[in-house]
Parts: sequence; structure tokens; C-alpha cells
Amino acid sequence: MRIHTFVPLLCVGGAYALPALPWLAQLPVEGLVRCWGLFAPLSEDRTVYQVLKDDDKYSRLVKAIDLSDRVVDLLDDPAASITFFAVPNSGIPHRQPDDDDYLFSSASLAPKRGDERDIAHDLGHLVLQVEELDDMPDSRDKDHRKEALGRIIRGILAYHILPEKLDSAGLVQNSTYATNLTLKDGSMDYQPLRLTVQSTVVPPRLRINTVVDVITRDVEASNGVIHAINFPLLPPPSVFSEMFLIPEVFSYVTSAIQRVDLTGELDRWWTPGKNGGHGSFVGAQITTFFAPTSGAFQRLPNKLRLFLFSPFGAKALKKLLEYHIVPNFVLFTDYVHDATTDSDFVDDWKAGSHAGPPVELPGDAIYAYNLTVPTMLENHTLNVQVARYKSKIPLPGPPRYFTRFLVNGRDVGPYDIPARNGALQVITGLLNPRGHHKGDHKHHGHQSMDLDWEDWEEWLPQWAMQD
Repeated sequence: MRIHTFVPLLCVGGAYALPALPWLAQLPVEGLVRCWGLFAPLSEDRTVYQVLKDDDKYSRLVKAIDLSDRVVDLLDDPAASITFFAVPNSGIPHRQPDDDDYLFSSASLAPKRGDERDIAHDLGHLVLQVEELDDMPDSRDKDHRKEALGRIIRGILAYHILPEKLDSAGLVQNSTYATNLTLKDGSMDYQPLRLTVQSTVVPPRLRINTVVDVITRDVEASNGVIHAINFPLLPPPSVFSEMFLIPEVFSYVTSAIQRVDLTGELDRWWTPGKNGGHGSFVGAQITTFFAPTSGAFQRLPNKLRLFLFSPFGAKALKKLLEYHIVPNFVLFTDYVHDATTDSDFVDDWKAGSHAGPPVELPGDAIYAYNLTVPTMLENHTLNVQVARYKSKIPLPGPPRYFTRFLVNGRDVGPYDIPARNGALQVITGLLNPRGHHKGDHKHHGHQSMDLDWEDWEEWLPQWAMQD
């Protein structure tokens, strides 16, 4: 089983970056051995909030939590059942002398009600600003700043909360989870933003959103469980913005998207109102993009690559990119939402009650499904195959899981990268609109050529001119 993974991913300004080259095909044996970390007692009569409040190593986080009564009420609710990813003091930066970058700006932190444009502020820097308030005399301006900070912190902390209690063994059962953060601007079709969970055996590690490590697991509370993380989780940006973080991986496709004016189909950005009026978010509310890497373009025949990025090939390039975009649809391996029908499918698939054609489970798969999804390219669809397995490798600890994800016969990976407005799925070869992947390459020196495109001159220019 080959599923591509790449590390490290970089989390910058609320975004997940994507893996650095070279690409290595690996068998992702996922799971977590409970003895990897430090664990709290199995029973606890304090709420999540009380556990954090009583532990000095969370004092700075608690100071931020206390700015939002709604967050306090949830974490202290004895009837709740939640998972909270908590950042200890060691994961929050300290203010450096004469560091003006951390100075509070009331202009930048004064969103109107329902405005989430500032939600991606770094939690660590926000905590620093909260601490600055301690040195300010009481005033109306101080109260205003506390209120503004509280709204922003509430949004960021909502992304640290899962609305179900999951210990470390439970977390690895799925690839993604819905958080408590739902944006009011229509992003994700008003569905909760998601985060991803990855686990590895060597080295033994449990990670959230690929770059944030869980450093202490399974701290029990009466109304949930706490997992300590080494850095704050940040709500992700748009699908398009995520790709800009690692240009060596996505420079070709981001350049191509801008060249043919498809940015609005993948990006979502804030636009100020005219004449000082209320602004709004514009662009794609929900989408899935199968993003070809730079290597995918480099494996095309050289003449084809030159053609696509020339003025003569612009129409072909646009149609090919449209074939990689699934509009109004978010597709993760364990969660699918169709905004056109306002329906979620994954629960039916996992329960074995999917209304579509029966799917024969490959091997010992826990669940599997085949799905045909629309693209921006009229009369062209993609075939998706997903199968989730439980590993049979005899290692101690809870079960380990891995997923096989194919689109038109090509392996997808890294997969399930959440965005503000959907999902980013990475592929190492350009998808051919004529049919499924042939699965072979021709080697020229140290480089290989994708044989799906060997005969492109015979059909692509004519196909590009068709309506």
C-alpha cells in the first residue's frame, strides 16, 4: 500500500503548510501506544476548566480563557462531554524587550459582531496582549480592548474544542474531526471547521494538523479529556492561501491558477465595504481541490508544459485545472458534505447503509466507498475510492489505522488537509480528463515522464477548443 506523506508541514498565521520534498512513499501505519506519554489518573471529579485553573502550567492560557464567559461556561459545564487541546505556558511566547510586534492595536482587534476576519490571530500573541491589560489602568478603552480580545480568543479556542470526549486511542480512529468553530460568513457551508489527527509508530508521536504535537495525553476531567499540545492550533486559511505557504511544492499550480483567473474558485478573502461600510467575505464558500504538486507538472512532457504556460495553451490549462476542482463540495476521507443538497454522507457509509451501489470491502477494510463527484468542467466527473483499514501489525497498545485514498486510480497524499472553505487533497500527477490513470512512467535520465500525457498533441489542443 503506497500513500504519500511529507513532512514537515509549517503552521504559519493560521495555516497549514505542506510537506517539503523529496516525496517518499510510505506505508502509514497509524496508531498510538498509550505508554508513549504521561497520563493522568483515570478518574477525575473536576471539570476541564477546574483542572486547568488548578494547574500552574496553564496559568497563561486560563487568563485568556477568563476573557470569554462563553468559553468558561462550556469548559466548566458538568453536563458537557468535550475534548480540549490545551496549550501550556511553555507553548506561549514571552514578550521580548522592545518588541513592538506584540503591541496591542485596538484598531486591528475591533471586529463587529459576527465578523471573523481576525480569527486567525496567533493565540500566543493574543495571550501576550491579554497580559498587557494587567498593566493598564481601568478605563473605557481597557474594557473595549478586553471585549475585542475576548471575542477573538473565543473563536480561536473554539478550534481547540471537539464536541465529544475522545482519549488518544479514540482520536486515531478517524482522520478528521469537527471542532466547535463554525464561521458565520458561510465558509464550509456553515459546517464546523475540521482538524486532522495523525499518529506514527516511529517516532512515537500523535499530531494535530500535522505540525502540532500532543505532549501530554488523556488528562481526565469530569466533563471531558484534556490533551496538552506544544503550540496553539490556528484556524486554517482558504484552500488557495494554504498552497502559497510552500512554494517549492505548489509554485506551478498557484501560478497556473492565477494565470487563468481561477483564484476565486479556491480562495476566500475579506473585502472592505465601500465608503467605510461593512465589508464581507467573497470567493468560494466551500470547495475541494485535488492539488497537483510541482513534481506533477515537471513529469509532464517538456513540450506540453511549455504549451500550457504559453498564451496558446491558456484555455487548455484552465480546463485542466477546472477538472481538479470540486465546487460546492467538501470531501475528506471520513467526511463528505454536498452543499447543493445540504447532506452529509459519511455516517451512512460507516454504518453500512449508503444508498448508492453496494461496495465490496477491499480486504479487511473497516469501511469503504466509491464516489463520483462533479468538477467545474461540465460533463466531467472524478471517481473517488476510499478504504479505511485497521493495521494487523502486532504492536502493543490500541489499534492502529490507515486509509487508502484514490482519485481516478491515482494515490492521494498527503490527504485531508482542512481549510477555511473546504479540503486540500494532494496528488503527484495531473489528472487526465479522458479517463483513469494508466499507472506507469517512462524514465528519461534521472526524470520520469507521466505516460498519461505521452500523446497529448493528438487530442489536447482540439479538446481545449471544445465548448
